[in-house]
Amino acid sequence: MPTTTQQSPLQGTTLHPHPHTHSHPHPHQDNMKLNAEESNMPNLSTLSLDELKQLDRDPEFFDDFIEEMSVVQHLNEELDSMMNQVENISRENENKGSHLVELKRRLSDDCTALKTLGEKCDQLNKKYLKKSEEYAPQHIRELLQIAASNADADCDRHVEHFLNGKIDVQTFLNTYQSSKKISSERKAKEERLGIQLSALERAGI
Repeated sequence: MPTTTQQSPLQGTTLHPHPHTHSHPHPHQDNMKLNAEESNMPNLSTLSLDELKQLDRDPEFFDDFIEEMSVVQHLNEELDSMMNQVENISRENENKGSHLVELKRRLSDDCTALKTLGEKCDQLNKKYLKKSEEYAPQHIRELLQIAASNADADCDRHVEHFLNGKIDVQTFLNTYQSSKKISSERKAKEERLGIQLSALERAGI
């Protein structure tokens, strides 16, 4: 009787993975992740039963045990580093604050000095304007005219005193000639200055 070979319904059929099927990570990767996590966790299996009981009963022993964990030590190191950074920033801000106060003080001093210099400059400018007016050619001419007029008035007074018999002839001659000389000199200076001013005015200066 011939042997009949039964073929499976799936035999000869090519199976395609479902398009939405996600591949699972390699088991070796999971093991590496678990090992990394376990390395940061305390190894309770190394503790004796008494130590486990003490760990449960003694808070200080529990705290020491936690502190010895590498992950906690790492966090403590990071915390210390951050605290150092904060202290450094605080010191820098304090130094900058002191420097800013010093700059403000210098600025205040400079403003005070500038104000004082401004007041002195204003006073000197007023003196300069006053001197400029005093030594202005036109002002000098007016002063010469006044001085010449005063000298002429002195001459008239000397004559009056002589006529009234208040002074003798020699005194009259001396005082009259002195006053007349002063009057002539001042009139001559005033005349020369007037000529110079007229020339400057014609030249447009």
